[in-house]
Amino acid sequence: MSSNNSTSRVDWSAGHGIVSGTLNATSGTLVTTALAHTTAMPAGWALAAGAAGAAGTAIAGVRRGLTKAMLGFRSVCWMAAGAWSSWALTSGGPTTLPALGSLAVAGIAAGTLAAGFAAHEETEQARRTTLFHLGVRRALAEEWIDRIARVCRVENVEIVAIEHWPSGMGYTVEVKLPEGGVTRKSIADRAAALASDLDLPTGCGLQVGEGMSRRLVLVKVTTKSMAGTELPFPLAEMTETTTVNNPIPLALLSDGGRAELDMRQASTIVAGATGTGKTNWLHTLIALLNQTNDVLVWVIDLNGGSLGLPWLHAWREAQQHTESSRWADADIPAPGVDWLASTPAEAKRMLRAAVRIAKQRKVTYQDHMRAEDDDKLPVGPDLPEIVIIVDEGAEVAATREAKEVLAGTSEVIRIARAMAIRAVMSALRVTQDVLPDPMVRKMASNRVCSGATEDSELGHFFGWRALAVEDSFDGPGSLLVGTDGKAPDKGRQWRITPSIIEEVCAATARRRPALDEPSLKAAGAEYEERWTLERCGHLFGLQPATTAPETTTGDGGEAGARKWRATAGWDKPRTSRGPSEGAPRDKELEAQFLDIVRGGMNDDTPPAEDSTDWSNPGTWAPAREPGGAKPDARQAALNLIIAAGPDGTGASAMERDLKDAYGTRRPVIQRWLKEWSERGEVVRVGDGSKARYVHRQHLPEPPAES
Repeated sequence: MSSNNSTSRVDWSAGHGIVSGTLNATSGTLVTTALAHTTAMPAGWALAAGAAGAAGTAIAGVRRGLTKAMLGFRSVCWMAAGAWSSWALTSGGPTTLPALGSLAVAGIAAGTLAAGFAAHEETEQARRTTLFHLGVRRALAEEWIDRIARVCRVENVEIVAIEHWPSGMGYTVEVKLPEGGVTRKSIADRAAALASDLDLPTGCGLQVGEGMSRRLVLVKVTTKSMAGTELPFPLAEMTETTTVNNPIPLALLSDGGRAELDMRQASTIVAGATGTGKTNWLHTLIALLNQTNDVLVWVIDLNGGSLGLPWLHAWREAQQHTESSRWADADIPAPGVDWLASTPAEAKRMLRAAVRIAKQRKVTYQDHMRAEDDDKLPVGPDLPEIVIIVDEGAEVAATREAKEVLAGTSEVIRIARAMAIRAVMSALRVTQDVLPDPMVRKMASNRVCSGATEDSELGHFFGWRALAVEDSFDGPGSLLVGTDGKAPDKGRQWRITPSIIEEVCAATARRRPALDEPSLKAAGAEYEERWTLERCGHLFGLQPATTAPETTTGDGGEAGARKWRATAGWDKPRTSRGPSEGAPRDKELEAQFLDIVRGGMNDDTPPAEDSTDWSNPGTWAPAREPGGAKPDARQAALNLIIAAGPDGTGASAMERDLKDAYGTRRPVIQRWLKEWSERGEVVRVGDGSKARYVHRQHLPEPPAES
């Protein structure tokens, strides 16, 4: 058990100032001389002690690099103390009035001179440090001029400046290119070679960025790796209220600065494989958005709502006064996430409400924008921005119903920027199989990558400015942050834990804004009833999640949308559902059936009126739902191969037939063809651009297994 009584202790390691040092030296000389007088010590010993002290302080000062003036002053002080002590011992002792008076005068003089010598020492040491750094930078500049000439084949460059980072993790070299049309790309293309020439440690790299003009290049060199370093989330900063109108700092850069993202104007996309810290970064984003007083966070997570659940615990326990919870008596009036959708039905409600809000704001706030002379809606605590965070993109694009969620997100990204509704998309990869809509990636000017396995992924994400994977990441927590099409910067994210999330909720709950009145009316009951038991009970284990069709209220959506149905067995015959034993029978139908049986069936039976050969399952049309719904793109692609007959068809032709109706592109079609070929559904004929795919039912004999 710890005691609350704190014992004050003297800090003997604290250094002396001018006043305390003078008093200690004077009193120490007096006490030492008095002891020597009491023991009848000869006066010569005092002179010897003073000389020894002067020699010792001179040697120590030389080792510390003190100036000659400071060395002389300290040596004189020691000699003066020894001389006074010797004189006092031969003149009746140190306690006589002349001895005490002379000691006081000497102490005052020494203290006064000490202030001047200390100022001179500080100035001289600063000058020495500057000269040293100039010498180091001059030598480093000469090395870089030679290195760029050898590695990049660029002669006559100038080193404008070299700045060492405050974090101690590296430095920045500002290079001025020579005349004659040399571009910064000639340096950037040789970044890997420059890093190799520097022999940088594993995990460290080199980035080439633009300077203030076309001929200025900034070369950022990381000399120390932060691999394995965990940066705690700055919880103490949550007491400060921020605004989304200013950039949000979301990562710590290697040079000690912070990577800031504009969350007011731009959409954001974050990509990274599992285990790279992508979800941790999203939690950090939600925390920093909660720090503002003009943002409402909506979350779509079709993986059980796991991203938003930690932001509800503290609020729910405070509202229910849950026993044994530290938040039972806390004042937490609002959750950290204003709306959480964990099912496709709830996500579509959310996105429909967002579209209605955007359209309503465009009409309602025209006068407000005119008064502010701005074509974008001014955001504030009374008129908050809505940030919709979608995690994960693969789950959102997994099924046909979930693809409608992705389409709704794309619509929000397209139409709602000016009306202060922004989206943040999260995905494992930024490829078409995960994010089928390329518009989501193209319209996201904020791009964050927490990890990748191939250089091509970074190239697809950041363009030609991307770094190599081995130079970009050093383990979980490392990031690449790119904005506005610029070269990405290497950074590191803060670590946020569930306990910190709850602390953030408690600290920022009272600054959560309410939705403005016009937006609230446009959102309707779908927004107002978002926390009812029927809608969110499954999030807390009170009732299971359901995929039942949602009903639409207010202005948005269609009433009575059809229920989703799996499509995996559309190309297989349905099992007959005859009457069970003992069930009542229709005698008329039974008589018709017996007539058919008595008449017999032969192989020459003509096909039905719809030209379907029911003896061949391969020609069966896929089942359709009420309302004429189309089959999914995968089944449509297989039908194209079947319809092509023995001649077969290729991926390019299939893309032309499918992209208008389904938006399906060639990479996805090629993946399907590979899967079908591996299990023998189709057979590839020919190579290269002449390759065709023939369905197995059109082969003269079953394909041989490879």
